[in-house]
Amino acid sequence: MSLKRAIFAHQQAFLFPNLPLGSRVAQAEQKLADLCAQNAFTRIPAEDLQTGLLRVAEWITQHDGIEGLSRKDLKKMPWFLFEDLGDGMTLADLPSVLPEWLHWFRDHPSSGTLSVLLYQVLLKTLTREQLALLHPVVYEGIASSRHPKWQLWKDRCDRFHLLTLDGPDRLAERIYQGSLTFETFCREADFSGELATGGFVQRSLTRLLIRMQDYADQNTGLKLETLKALLNGFRDQQGRFLQIIPGFKAQLAEVLLRPFMNREPEANLKNLVRDFLVKNLGDPRTHPAAWQAVDPKARQVITLWLSGRPSRLDDKVWMFIEEANKQIVGLEKDFYQIKNQTTAVSPNLLLQSVHRLNAIIGVAQFFQLFDVINTCKTIESTLNRIAQRHAVEGPHVVDELFDRLGRLQTAVRDVPGFGFHA
Repeated sequence: MSLKRAIFAHQQAFLFPNLPLGSRVAQAEQKLADLCAQNAFTRIPAEDLQTGLLRVAEWITQHDGIEGLSRKDLKKMPWFLFEDLGDGMTLADLPSVLPEWLHWFRDHPSSGTLSVLLYQVLLKTLTREQLALLHPVVYEGIASSRHPKWQLWKDRCDRFHLLTLDGPDRLAERIYQGSLTFETFCREADFSGELATGGFVQRSLTRLLIRMQDYADQNTGLKLETLKALLNGFRDQQGRFLQIIPGFKAQLAEVLLRPFMNREPEANLKNLVRDFLVKNLGDPRTHPAAWQAVDPKARQVITLWLSGRPSRLDDKVWMFIEEANKQIVGLEKDFYQIKNQTTAVSPNLLLQSVHRLNAIIGVAQFFQLFDVINTCKTIESTLNRIAQRHAVEGPHVVDELFDRLGRLQTAVRDVPGFGFHA
């Protein structure tokens, strides 16, 4: 680059100290000032990535290949190859561009270009065919270098199979079997920032979720401690869930809950899965937004766990039990009021209690819950006797009411399919 072009490419004018006019430096300053005043040159604007991409894409389209591109453009191709051209296509999708450029790169290796290419291969979501072309070229460039940086990357690629087509499957299997956690992989493979959410990680986590579909199988599933280590591996050193890929939390929640849509889990497994999901997604009853992307059937499983309701219980029976317990609480309050009214019992209070009983009887008849119905009838008979006499005959009558109320509570708890949880 000439001196004049370097001067005019500078964003700000040079500031020279005030020197004696007779000195050579002062004379040179005057000449530069005169030259700048002539506006003989203009500053060449820097080209951004999108502008360069469109220019290179236009050249490739017009010349049906990369032949004729400058060396500078060819060295920058890793930035261009995998960028969206605006219609979902990339330069790498064009039939001959990627093979031609890889052939050029083999003949013109460069550490800087190799760095960008490795980063792009691990970051971008590429097709299997593209990866099959890229992996051997990138690994060859890494293995042929004696630089400590590339020797370190060669070790990472060998340990974690970063540049093989089955690398994501191998990583997923190691995480599943408990020999490696996701957090350890990211740390030892130096996957931080974008790389920790990039294409290689996405492919690995997809394989892991598929592999976990049978994790709760009683014969071939995971041991409890292995599952615990697997789940804890998705937390950072501060115990926070790693921000991996969009939607991963919801997908993991579905995989963990799906085996229990039709059966009850073992208690320790249930507690582990429930606590992990509530810790990282929140309670679905109080944080519905976090669970919105989860399959409603899977979401219902953890809701049942949190409410203490067995999943085998029919929804309509459960609604009856909730309503019956609500009415029983009201009856207990009514009976204490009856006990305290020593002179005369309010007819409205007695009528209210009968209405509560009828609310229970009406639904219990539908489900043919005869113990519940018969107990309600005996309580109603006692209330009618009090109404006819307008007063409580004696303390034994109130005791009778509370005794039969206790029997009603027991009858509701003993509804088939319902296990009572205090």
